[in-house]
Amino acid sequence: MRHIIFVISFGFIFLLVACSDTDEQEGQTEAIPTPVEVSDIETGDFVVGKTVYGQTAPNKQLPVILEQPGEFTTLNVKNSDQVNEGDHLATVKTPMGEQSIYATTDGDIAQLTTKEGGFQSNEDPLLIVVDVDPMLVHYAVTAKVRELFTEDEEMEMDIEEITYKATVTSIDSMPNEAGQYAVELQITNEDQDILPGMPAKLTIEDQRVKDTIILPTEAVLTEEDEQFVFVLRDDHVEKVIIDVQETQSDQTAVKAELAEDDQVVVNGHVTLADQDKVTVKKAGKES
Repeated sequence: MRHIIFVISFGFIFLLVACSDTDEQEGQTEAIPTPVEVSDIETGDFVVGKTVYGQTAPNKQLPVILEQPGEFTTLNVKNSDQVNEGDHLATVKTPMGEQSIYATTDGDIAQLTTKEGGFQSNEDPLLIVVDVDPMLVHYAVTAKVRELFTEDEEMEMDIEEITYKATVTSIDSMPNEAGQYAVELQITNEDQDILPGMPAKLTIEDQRVKDTIILPTEAVLTEEDEQFVFVLRDDHVEKVIIDVQETQSDQTAVKAELAEDDQVVVNGHVTLADQDKVTVKKAGKES
């Protein structure tokens, strides 16, 4: 009997010790590092820009209208042809006799819809002679954006993903019916790569934050009234409070206790806490 009790007691004690060892091992298990992506910070001047969109237009367009309706006996041009002032464009047979049509300016033929032998009224233009060198670009902007333009200033704009230099030629002082102000720029178009009606994107410098820290906007987190970033410190992260000065879609200017060689977490940081362990991944691989 005593032997049985001893065996049971020993087994119970062994079970308690085993459970105690298991709990201790579980308590010593390290948290799994969070995979993150990081980015370098920059220092320098942070430029805040305003982007506006306009449209290209010929600098001159002269419609050609017949004096009398009639039938074309000769038509010497077609759309896109380049003509010089005085060139013979067409001959029209009218009730008053034949009428010869000549170009009154240099330019390109546009909006010609008739053919030789066709009839043309004298109400609508036969064609339009357009001058596209230089090309104009028209913008309609708010009063605040209007203040960012200076006449004769040279600016850069993007048309069909190509950057061109343009000069401000006109800034209207009166608003249109929508309350916006007309601004006109001029672009050299010798090769005529720019066509009328193309959209033109212009980014204007609005203001500049000098000598500041520049972070990727995606690195900035907000919790209640506090904004912060996670900074990589070897195998863990440190939460650093920041003061946002200006922000744009891709970059943000801040004041913070950061060094030039610091790296901030830009992906995988939503669930992080201060001092959490991390592993840095790049292009889908951990490092």
